[in-house]
Amino acid sequence: MNLIIRSFRDSDLDTVLDIAVAAWQPIFASSKEIVGNELFELTHPDPDASKRAQVAGACRDDDPRQVWVAESDGDKELATKGEGPPGAKIIGFIIVHMYLERKVAEIGNNAVSPAFQGRGIGAQMYAFVLERMREAGMKAAIVTTGGDVAHAPARRAYEKAGFSGPVPSMEYHIEL
Repeated sequence: MNLIIRSFRDSDLDTVLDIAVAAWQPIFASSKEIVGNELFELTHPDPDASKRAQVAGACRDDDPRQVWVAESDGDKELATKGEGPPGAKIIGFIIVHMYLERKVAEIGNNAVSPAFQGRGIGAQMYAFVLERMREAGMKAAIVTTGGDVAHAPARRAYEKAGFSGPVPSMEYHIEL
């Protein structure tokens, strides 16, 4: 499968949002398991809608973040299984905020469609954006992810891309 990484277009939005929601399902399930159903429902009453709004906000023209999509030129293996069309399709996205004054960039929401995960697509997206960051004069890059089991694939991908030293962080919940 050949991968093309290109700038986001407004016509990509629905597909990007669908990928985000699908990719975050294991994370939502993990969070629900950790804090319990009741507390999760209180703190995240509609996680799919929240994720859609978060990603859509970053894709707006007036937002300073940059958004790229990973597009497959077609995957014959998936097409024959009925899981993908033979033509090009968006299979991932990545959002980056470059803080020009600090010369630091931050990778935000990013995901690969669950049907295409585990094929090195995330690694290609990270290599692509790290090169764009260097070209823009950035001196460092940051990415934040969760410490739970559902985030383990993301942590491995970031480490493979060269990110080091996870700084521990904790998120606590309490029902009032």
